Amino acid sequence: MTIQVLKTGLQTTVQDLGRMRSKHIGIPQSGSFDYLSAAKANAILNRPINSPVLECTMTGPSLKFLEDMDVCITGATVNQITVDDSSINQNTLVHVKKGSILSTDIAKDHLRFYIAFSKSIQATEFLNSVSTYLPAKFGGLNGATIQKGQMIDFKETQSEAYTGDPWIENGERIETSKIRVTQGPEFNLLDASSVLFETDFIVSNDSNRMGVRTVDNRIPINDQGSMISKPIYPGIVQCPQDGLPIILGADAQTLGGYPRILQVIKAERHLIGQLRPNDHFRFELVSISEALDAWENLKINYPFVCEL
Repeated sequence: MTIQVLKTGLQTTVQDLGRMRSKHIGIPQSGSFDYLSAAKANAILNRPINSPVLECTMTGPSLKFLEDMDVCITGATVNQITVDDSSINQNTLVHVKKGSILSTDIAKDHLRFYIAFSKSIQATEFLNSVSTYLPAKFGGLNGATIQKGQMIDFKETQSEAYTGDPWIENGERIETSKIRVTQGPEFNLLDASSVLFETDFIVSNDSNRMGVRTVDNRIPINDQGSMISKPIYPGIVQCPQDGLPIILGADAQTLGGYPRILQVIKAERHLIGQLRPNDHFRFELVSISEALDAWENLKINYPFVCEL
C-alpha cells in the first residue's frame, strides 16, 4: 500500500506519540507536538492512538493515493482541503479512492495539523517509536521531512468500522490565548512574579519543535548563570538571563541550565504545539489541584486520553 508525495508542505514529518522512556540516555521524547490532535485523528479512524501520522507545520502536502484508504485530518483549521475537486471536512473520516489526490492548503489559525491513515505508515523505528527527530536525523522516513516524489509505504492492518463518539468528531476550538501553568522548581528566582501573569507574550519567529521562544517582554529574574544543569522535559518554561521565557517543546533536550520557572499543566501541554509566530498569549497560574482536575475533565471529554 503506497501514496506518492506530490507536494511536501513547509515541514511535514512522520510522528507518533514519542519516546516515553528515553530521557535517561539523553534522547528527547519527540512525537506529535499537538499530541491530542494526533491521537484524536487516530481515534476517529478507530486506530491505536499511537499510530504514525503526518505532522504538517503551517502548510501541508498533496498526496496521490495508489490504493483505497481512509484518512482523518485534525488540529489547526486548514484553509482548504480537497480530494480531487471536492472539499472535505476536518475531524471526520474521509474515504479516498485509488488514484485520487488529497491536497491540503495553509493553516489559517494556529500552526500544526495532522493526517492519520487507516493503515500504518512504514517508518524507521528507534527506541520503540517512529517519531522523526530532525536534529539527529533518526526515526520517520530516513530521519527527514517528506520529499517531493517520495513513495510512502503502508503496512497491511486489520481495518475496523469507526464506532467512536460523534462528539470527538465535532471537537472543540483550539484556544491558545491563555496557557495554564503551575510553579516550577526555580519559581522563587523571579524578582516580580506578579508581572509574569500580567504580561502578554509574543511568540518569536525563532520558535521550533525544540521550544517556543518569546520576544519583547522581559521578565526580571535573579539568575547569575551559575545554575547546574537540571532535568527538563516538554512543557517546562525556562527563563534565561535575558528574561525572555522559553516553553520547551516535543524535541526539547533532556538537561538544561536555565531556571525552570513554570510548568504547563498536562491538560494543556498539547497547546504549545499550536502557538505560531507573532501569536500573543498569557500564562495563568493554577494550583496542583486545579491542574489535576483539568486533566480529569480532559479525560471525560476525550476518553482516548486515558491511553496517553
